[in-house]
This record gives sequence, C-alpha cells and structure tokens, in this order.
Amino acid sequence: MAGRKVFDFIKITGKLPKAVRADFGGLRSKYESSNASIAALPSALESIDWSFYSSRVGNPALVEDFKAKYAAVTIPRPEDTESAAIGAAEASFKTEMAEYLTGAEARIAQFEATLAALHAEKPMEDMTVSEYLADKPELRARIELILNQGLCRLQLQ
Repeated sequence: MAGRKVFDFIKITGKLPKAVRADFGGLRSKYESSNASIAALPSALESIDWSFYSSRVGNPALVEDFKAKYAAVTIPRPEDTESAAIGAAEASFKTEMAEYLTGAEARIAQFEATLAALHAEKPMEDMTVSEYLADKPELRARIELILNQGLCRLQLQ
C-alpha cells in the first residue's frame, strides 16, 4: 500500500465541531473496515495448477482451451484522470490560503493599531463631548447637521 495517504483521525476529530464528531466516527469506522478488507486481499492471484486439471479431465484439449482463454483475459485498470485536477485544486487552494493569511496578518496589524489608538485615548469619564468629537470630524458633522435641522436643542461648543 505504498503511496497511500495515512489519516490522523485523532487530529482531524480535534478540529471538528462537536456536532459532527459522531458522523465522522461512523465514517472512520467504515474507512477502517474497508481498509482492513482490502489489506486482507492477496497482492497477486494464486496460480492455477493446470497439470492437475489436465490429469483429472478426460479431454486435455478442453483444459488447454480454458488455459488459453484464461491467459487472454485482462482486466483493465482504470486510468487516473483526477489526480492532476485534484493536485491543481490543492495547489490553488494553498495559494488562496497563503494570500488570505497575508491579508489576515495585515488586518490584524490594522486592528492592533486601532486598539492601541483607543487605549491611548483619554478615558471616557474624563473627556468632554468636544474633546471626543475633536478627532472624529465625520461624526461631528453629522451631529451638527442634526442640530441645525432643529431635531435637537443642544449646542456643541
């Protein structure tokens, strides 16, 4: 079974949500039972003792005919047409994930900078409305618009 992938089911199960772990356990047991039955098969067919049949059958020409027909039988192995497509999809997915992770790292840095700016601000309890709106011109403009429309009686200083 060289060249076959070995799955780390414990690692995969640890990454799954609890709601689907039971279904995954069923899939795992089906996989393991199928794998065990395939492993139990011999790697090559047992050879047929044609001399035994020639000595037992009354017509040796009949055995020779069966032997020739048996030798002519070939079972075609299906062509692997999907491995290249799967490999390409895997490479594409890895590229997409690398780009996503790069973008995620940039977003994390942006969020950390925003969080640092928020921590650097004066505490809300010690801040006046004017101080709060000083570095938020778009919010100040929106509030002034509401005040100018007469929807509120307050005034900003």
